[in-house]
Amino acid sequence: MKVRFQQADLEPEELTVIVESSAKTARVDRLLNYLKAFESNPAEKLPIKTPDRFMIIKTADLVMVEVNQNELSFYTTAQVIKSVGKLKDVHTRLTAPNFIQVSRFAIINMDYLQAIENGFSGTLVARLETGVRTTVSRRYVPVIKQYLGL
Repeated sequence: MKVRFQQADLEPEELTVIVESSAKTARVDRLLNYLKAFESNPAEKLPIKTPDRFMIIKTADLVMVEVNQNELSFYTTAQVIKSVGKLKDVHTRLTAPNFIQVSRFAIINMDYLQAIENGFSGTLVARLETGVRTTVSRRYVPVIKQYLGL
């Protein structure tokens, strides 16, 4: 990757970033997402609406978020919290780069990833430190490999 600075006639605090590539790959998408999140501070706390109350969890304690139809399950180091909503809305709120979507149904905190193993019938399974497991879609493997530096 080539990086260079070019002076331009802009306002003092204005920046323009151009990403050039031969194709829009997972690596390009990851860089664009990183740049979008660059100036926003990653949320340290995440509010979750449950059927009977609002809960606030620390994102550092969030291990995984899974969706089944419209039911969200937030797996923390201490508990599982159920809510309703869309996974993409949660992913938008989780701006820290360590939260990676691994399938249409799950986002994991890479800080808790222990291993990615072969599952039944050729599937991949992410095993997390808390004992939680989730299926990894092959489509998301390049993003995981890039995060891990492989």
